[in-house]
Amino acid sequence: MILKRLIFFCLISLTLAGKLQAQSAKWKLKDFAIDLNKLVTLPSQLWVGSGYTTVSPVLGSVMGTADVMSPPISGRNFSFKALFVANGDTIRDQFVWGSKPNNVLYTGGNWQPDQIIRRGIYHRMHAGGMLSFEIISHLIPFADKSGFMIRYEVINKGDQKLTLTLVPLVNPGKPSFIALNKWGFTPPAWGYSPAPFGFSPPADTIKVKKTGNNEWATEQIKLKFFQEGNKLIIDPAKKGTGYVGVVFADKAATLPEKSDFLAWENNTNKIWANRLQWALGKIPTLKTTNSALENYYKRSIISGLVCIWEKPDFKLNPTVVTSGLDGGSMTTYLWDVAGYAPNLMTLMMGDKILNITRNMTDIDLEQYNAFTPDGAGSGVRYAYSTVSFATLVYAIACQDKIYPDLFEQVKRLVLKDEERPMVNGIVDYGEQKNLLEMRGMGYEHMVPSPNSERVWNFRKLAEMGQRIGYDPAVIDQWKKKSTSIAENIRKELWDNKAGWFYCKYPNGHKELVYSIQVFDMLRSGVCTPYMKQKMMEQLVEHKFLFPYGVSSISKADSLHYEVTDTDWGGGGAYTGDVAQLALDLYHEHVPGKAWDVLQRQFWLGELWPYFPQEHFCDRPASPVFKRANIVAGLTGAEAILYGLIGLDPRLDGSLWINPQAPSKDKITIKGYGFRKHLINVVTNQSFLRVEADGKLIYEGKPKLLKVL
Repeated sequence: MILKRLIFFCLISLTLAGKLQAQSAKWKLKDFAIDLNKLVTLPSQLWVGSGYTTVSPVLGSVMGTADVMSPPISGRNFSFKALFVANGDTIRDQFVWGSKPNNVLYTGGNWQPDQIIRRGIYHRMHAGGMLSFEIISHLIPFADKSGFMIRYEVINKGDQKLTLTLVPLVNPGKPSFIALNKWGFTPPAWGYSPAPFGFSPPADTIKVKKTGNNEWATEQIKLKFFQEGNKLIIDPAKKGTGYVGVVFADKAATLPEKSDFLAWENNTNKIWANRLQWALGKIPTLKTTNSALENYYKRSIISGLVCIWEKPDFKLNPTVVTSGLDGGSMTTYLWDVAGYAPNLMTLMMGDKILNITRNMTDIDLEQYNAFTPDGAGSGVRYAYSTVSFATLVYAIACQDKIYPDLFEQVKRLVLKDEERPMVNGIVDYGEQKNLLEMRGMGYEHMVPSPNSERVWNFRKLAEMGQRIGYDPAVIDQWKKKSTSIAENIRKELWDNKAGWFYCKYPNGHKELVYSIQVFDMLRSGVCTPYMKQKMMEQLVEHKFLFPYGVSSISKADSLHYEVTDTDWGGGGAYTGDVAQLALDLYHEHVPGKAWDVLQRQFWLGELWPYFPQEHFCDRPASPVFKRANIVAGLTGAEAILYGLIGLDPRLDGSLWINPQAPSKDKITIKGYGFRKHLINVVTNQSFLRVEADGKLIYEGKPKLLKVL
């Protein structure tokens, strides 16, 4: 009997593994490809990474390459340019103005997660006859070593034999070794400027020596350039293939003796294939006739995927960083990683999220709000760390199970918050550096959020405690605490005339700050229906709402609104906040308003390869001085799956659904992984079809439905 049961469970496990593998096969790297010519991404914010190395292309060229980052190695000011000699004539590969330049003319290309593909054409009459050829290059960061390769294909479009030689122009820049605990929000220093916060020497003190043919070294770093097929002889209408690449290493490591580009590319492809399988195996695909929605969903998913790093040097392997593509925010901030898309983060990382979650409380959250790649604490004490951690642990509990050690950490943090200074039950969270980091006064000290999150924290702590059989008397105390905090906030901070919550200073000064952060209170359990109504009346054009998103501060709030700090000061918003607001509105069952907010961000899915840290709301652009990408971009998919589609995993192991589709356009999701089941959904305004493991569960009008 025991043997039969073992066989049965093995068959079930194999069947599930097969389903997940088949599902992950539906996600291909090409699914995330986007036309480079469509992008409004600034050159400094266009990168491609492998989870080991990230590299920046030089647009306007077919093969030009700039900075290379592979913590702890920083390859700032590295550059590679190609010079071609075609049938004896010299042709450059770089953007120049003017008529009839002797240059390869850049025609565009595609970005995808693992590579950037660029194309260029040369078509001119020379003394020896017509020279006509096309170059297609593939810029590929290595996924198992520091560096990159370029595979390039040359197609002879002329009527005579083409002899093409690539002459490499390599500038090693000022490569440096930066300890993993020094990789913070700001990328390593550029050029000859001193590094921010003094974590690396000024670049002019870094001495680079040429140590051999195509090799360079500093006291800490060495690099080597490799080339194969540098001379191609190509018949008309045929093509030839060549390779160039660079490998970086620290002084103690050994550089490859010779190149093996086929093997190097194959190894990178295998790592990506494996990552797609485990990271996207439970994330459903989405198909709809609304291409803007579909593209937004895909770009949201890739925003999370490009934040996964797999490096043996790191304490956690794999890990998730907040940004990373441009070398900045290589840290794991609780706010970004845990607080915005906890369900998607849990789906994407699977059981790998547990080590990341546990490391969040291995650091001292009274001093830090993030950890660096070596696991060390970084940043400052942050008022939102507790609710961010609790949100992620609750999502893990709903989609997997309650882990006692994580529950205990939530309890510890929630109770620790109650030890902070408070007046009439309202916690004083301190100044801007501990809160939204606005550049003026206003949102400080006794603020509506995260005071309201204390209500949510105690309620969810009680729910989890009840599920695992915690002391009923203590659970009852937590519930009463949640209720009393909510009453205090309504009494102390609500301004009935303004229809908004104000912030209170220790000296009694009060300020109404019309911040997007206040809308987080919708989910907290603090607001009465009347309060919610008054708050949502602010969600109108030219206050919070603008053509390309939501303003983090209402434009009507003349004391606090500005347009330089889009993050929290106005004129735009942190990317995750727009979708999070839409998700909250879906949970309030106002789907029209939720859709109105969400669709204002759809342009990101059309014009960016991944979501930037923040963006303007009155034009399709992102601030140049902020991070190129952000893990909270996953919040877009979170809003779609758990808001619009209405998926609702619960602590008791059940899965519910309550879709709120915006139109007659059908939306299909396939392969949502939940507790060893795969769910498919088709829905629109008037129709819902749900399948679990290939079996029909329901077909009819949309409604609140228990799926499992």
